[in-house]
Amino acid sequence: MHPIIAKLGPFTIYSYGMMVAIAFLAGLHIARIEARRKGLDINIVYDFVFYLIIGSLIGARLYYLAFFNPSIFIKDPVSVLKLWEGGLAIHGALLGGTLSAILFSRIRRTSFWGLADLTAPSMILGQAIGRIGCFLNGCCFGVPTTSFFGIRFPKGSLPDLAYGGLPVYPTQIYEFLLDLSAFFILWSIRRRIRFNGGLFLVYLMMYSCIRIWVSSLRGDSLYIWGTGIKVAQAVSAAIFIIALVIFMRKMKQDV
Repeated sequence: MHPIIAKLGPFTIYSYGMMVAIAFLAGLHIARIEARRKGLDINIVYDFVFYLIIGSLIGARLYYLAFFNPSIFIKDPVSVLKLWEGGLAIHGALLGGTLSAILFSRIRRTSFWGLADLTAPSMILGQAIGRIGCFLNGCCFGVPTTSFFGIRFPKGSLPDLAYGGLPVYPTQIYEFLLDLSAFFILWSIRRRIRFNGGLFLVYLMMYSCIRIWVSSLRGDSLYIWGTGIKVAQAVSAAIFIIALVIFMRKMKQDV
């Protein structure tokens, strides 16, 4: 666990923020490869990714705080902007990114589904890299376990404070491996799905399944207000159903 990579004078390089930056750069590289294959203007891709970054970061932060500590919007609104400290939720990023993608497609008069397919492999790859940042930061940890896979985080870390130094499931590593596997699957089938939006919808369904399982082992989950229902599992189940229905309809239309 290394939440701080280095300090350069007044500047501090946080591992979480660094991995998020690497994730965006890797995703951009993959999107450029796909854009060239599809014969798209690379400048449009750059503009689109800019919209995605802004929308995803805003959505991820607001979503997390809305369930974790909604009073912060009134008590300490400035802290909402402290993205480098973590506190980002992937479902919020998906929502914010989707809304920004819809806005961009309307402004530029291009296909939302086409752009979504273009960036689907990039998104899951970025999520995989981001989980390395979670591991280094000590967040997104699992519940205690006596299994061989359990790991102990340093004293004073979030897992240590939550469970008194007990070994916990390395849920960050689990999701990293599953997300990376999903990336290779999406990359291998991207030429086979012929209708617009198909690859993006497969991505949504795959990630929903990954998140439902990983969240069952998470020890820092957000819960729907006043219930014992994990937000990530409920939202993932809803996304899976919606994506499956849209996928089936689009597939029938393409036949």
